[in-house]
This record gives sequence, C-alpha cells and structure tokens, in this order.
Amino acid sequence: MFRRIFLATFPALIFIPGQILARKKKSLIVHHTLFWLKDPESEEKKTTLMENLRTLTKIENHRTLIGVPIKTINYEGTDSSYDVSLVTYFDNVDERITYQNHPTHLAFFQDNRLLWDRFVSYDTFCEIP
Repeated sequence: MFRRIFLATFPALIFIPGQILARKKKSLIVHHTLFWLKDPESEEKKTTLMENLRTLTKIENHRTLIGVPIKTINYEGTDSSYDVSLVTYFDNVDERITYQNHPTHLAFFQDNRLLWDRFVSYDTFCEIP
C-alpha cells in the first residue's frame, strides 16, 4: 500500500520542487569597490573612511558590507593590497544606477576623495543558484 502511494507521488516529489526553484531563481548585481588609502598606516583615516562608507547605507534598495582584507590568507591570485572594501548588492541594474547617481553617493565621493590614493570598482551580474 505505502509502496503504491510512494510510486504514485514520487514523480511529483521530483517535478514540483524543481518548478518551485525555477520560479524563485533570482539574480543580483554585485558592486565591489576596493580603496587604497593615501596613508595606509593611519588607523584613524581607515576608520574615518569606513565610518563615512556607512553613510551610503542610507540609500534605499541595496545591502552593503564594509571590510578590510584578511592579510593571513595568501593564495596565488589573492590580492590583499587594498585597505578597505565595499560590497553592495542590488536586485537590478536600475537600482545600481539610482545608487550611483544618488546625492548621498555623490557627496561621499566629493567629501572623502582626499583619503584614498586610488579605488577600483567591479560590477558583476550574479545568478543565485
């Protein structure tokens, strides 16, 4: 009896979760910016930059992570030469563009550009498995 019920429902057990997952498949835009400070030995300037990066969290429709490199992990191809990292996630390109042009973002760059020697940004389209 239980075997017949299992055999009758087994195809649905395989098919339905696959359909649910297919409908829930999402993507993200990941914006990653690395900053190299003009004075990398200054903990005060690093702290200032990190605190000022937190002002960007006031911009709606994104999630933000702020961090520093892990100097103890040293694999081939790993770059830990930067001083501060900002990772921001958006649900779509329009949100990314809105963030880029937001007055808070523009003010951040204007007010803090003397802290860093250079920065590099990477934008990546990521599909969530």
